[in-house]
Amino acid sequence: MENHKVLFIGPVGSGKTTAIRSISDIDCLDTEAQVSDVTGRRKQTTTVAMDYGRVTLSEESRVHLYGTPGQARFRFMWELLSEEIAKDCAGVVMMIDNTRNYPMRDLKYYAREFANVIEGKRLVIAVTRSDIRARPAVPEYQSLLAELEVEAAVCFIDGRRKSDMLGLVELILEGQSEFRDWATLKKLAEAEQRGVTFESEEDLEVDEYHGEEVVITESVVNGLHEIEGVLGLAATDSNGDLITSTLEANELENFVALVSGIVQDQGESSSLGQISSVVFRDRNEDNLSVFVWEGMALGVASTRKTSTRMIRQQVNDLLQWG
Repeated sequence: MENHKVLFIGPVGSGKTTAIRSISDIDCLDTEAQVSDVTGRRKQTTTVAMDYGRVTLSEESRVHLYGTPGQARFRFMWELLSEEIAKDCAGVVMMIDNTRNYPMRDLKYYAREFANVIEGKRLVIAVTRSDIRARPAVPEYQSLLAELEVEAAVCFIDGRRKSDMLGLVELILEGQSEFRDWATLKKLAEAEQRGVTFESEEDLEVDEYHGEEVVITESVVNGLHEIEGVLGLAATDSNGDLITSTLEANELENFVALVSGIVQDQGESSSLGQISSVVFRDRNEDNLSVFVWEGMALGVASTRKTSTRMIRQQVNDLLQWG
């Protein structure tokens, strides 16, 4: 009996749980929990530990499917799955939601965070919701992969369709499995789905794709102010000039701009590598989290009892969905 493993990674809401459910022959094990943060703008539940499903290709071949949580606050599960599951997996499917504001940043981030898993494994980039927004297109993803020196196939798919998911598994297992009758499996899956109406997402509010340059929109600012414990924020552009601020102390605004320059210089001249955020604590024991993107900076002041890790996750989600 052949037993293969495939690991699904990618940002929250990209469709990992749905994809595994659509192809699995068994009732999926999942760890969905009610969303209590800004992720609720796009979905009501999120994976907090892992998803598991299984597809039987033949009497001699089965594929075990494992899905990771999307949010970095569940990083402990990334590490567990990477160490215990992925070390002997047949390949990795990275799912990317094409309707997020900066999908290419997602690809960069997960390629970096799972670099040890991806290395030496077959990788497929599975892009969802391209029917709602067509860009970035396949050539743009391929260009970024070449820049990152990552070898991977790029497929635009609907994770709800079993036939699409079988195509991904086929790509992963090519040359690693003795099973060959993929065409029959796909025809059976298409026959099962004939007449099935998938709920349309066309009413999803999605802006046109404007590239990967981060923009601090009003909805991002408003969203951050809705988080309990946030005291104020300030954003600066690549020249260090103030874009917006709700901080009471002017010196903090200048400090945010100063930190942006220091962080970039340190990242370029030291062995620290790319630095995306840094946290400071003042004498009143409040926190100032500063996030940096290619010269731009966003400083978020919060009470000490407010988790800075949670702030970081909320900033990332608001930028992608704000």
